[in-house]
Amino acid sequence: MCNKSFKTYKEQIDILKRRGLLISNETLAEKVLSSENYYRLINGYKDLFLDTSKIVETYKSGTTFDEIYALYKFDEELRSYFLISFLSIENNLKAYIAYEFSKSNGANGYLDANNFNYIQSNQQEINKLISKINSMIADKSRYDRRLQHYNYNHGGILPLWVIINLLTLGNVSKFFKYMNQSEQNSVARRFNIKPNILNNYLKNITLARNVCAHSDRFFSLRFYSEIGSLPEHDMLKISLKDEKHIMGVT
Repeated sequence: MCNKSFKTYKEQIDILKRRGLLISNETLAEKVLSSENYYRLINGYKDLFLDTSKIVETYKSGTTFDEIYALYKFDEELRSYFLISFLSIENNLKAYIAYEFSKSNGANGYLDANNFNYIQSNQQEINKLISKINSMIADKSRYDRRLQHYNYNHGGILPLWVIINLLTLGNVSKFFKYMNQSEQNSVARRFNIKPNILNNYLKNITLARNVCAHSDRFFSLRFYSEIGSLPEHDMLKISLKDEKHIMGVT
């Protein structure tokens, strides 16, 4: 059973004030809490404003509700800008993969595991990916008229360039990861980078894209997949430590 009790907006404000947060306009603060959710706003963005020297949760002296809300709105705007770019990358990636893979393996070659880099270490994940694609097709064919059209008019054969749009960015990233090297090269060349770098980018972009799409805290997001040093690191004059840039590589 949850040991948290329900709190009204007024009670939420009282809790914040007891913890040292300055609230000049309680009516406005209540309106913000009612529309944004206490947990998303306060728990999501309070960290920078807490006095870490105190055992009990306490805000740094002079911290205001408006400052936390301003950081929240900044992050919201930041997410919107990045999400536009992520969606563009996702759209391009799907188009490139559908073209290059289908050119080598045919319209429905994605259903044959042997058309991927089917070495032993990849087999389980490739089989899972194909199974997931089939499940998505079966599930969405019940109400998606585009899929119904292909099922009815083309003998149930759905080309990759149709079903690729059903896949999440995470699924598409895995698809790229398990493509044969020559096809990976062709896709990566479209982005003017090497396949291994694109693979690492996609891990990070997938994480960041999902954070943006679900409106989670973005400005302090930490990535754990190394992308390596690039010319952009030098352009931004990011410092080196042990011959590696200290930021923007992991």
